[in-house]
Amino acid sequence: MTDLAMIKPGGGERLHAPAGSYLVHLSGEQTGGALAVVEYSFPAGAVGAAPHIHHGHAEHFHILEGEVTFDLPDGVSTLGAGGTVSVPIGMAHGFRNTSSAVARCLFLLTPAGYEDYFRDVHRALEAGEPLDPERLAALRAKYATETL
Repeated sequence: MTDLAMIKPGGGERLHAPAGSYLVHLSGEQTGGALAVVEYSFPAGAVGAAPHIHHGHAEHFHILEGEVTFDLPDGVSTLGAGGTVSVPIGMAHGFRNTSSAVARCLFLLTPAGYEDYFRDVHRALEAGEPLDPERLAALRAKYATETL
């Protein structure tokens, strides 16, 4: 059994991303590992994530602001604010902001755990480590995620 978790407006854990920033609203530590809720803001033209496959969790996206373009097995789809995409475990996907404005989306990670990847990225950026594609792939691999 987990304790009640309540995050007040303006709370959460703020993390740097290679492009934009993450805000961990709820982590696995707060939900008994069941769920993590992470908000991601990223600038126009930025790649949110190159194509990859999660082998340990599903990833659900809810667009809060702007437009996000998804690369999915069935093709490319762009969704605006209010749109939602649910990517099951084992499905290849990637996403990017192809618009001319900032995009914000909410990630629901089930089960939780992948928010630790975002923490690893943040720590690497804070330490001034280069985050080339090979380094990002190695970090993802720690969380049962395969870079394509």
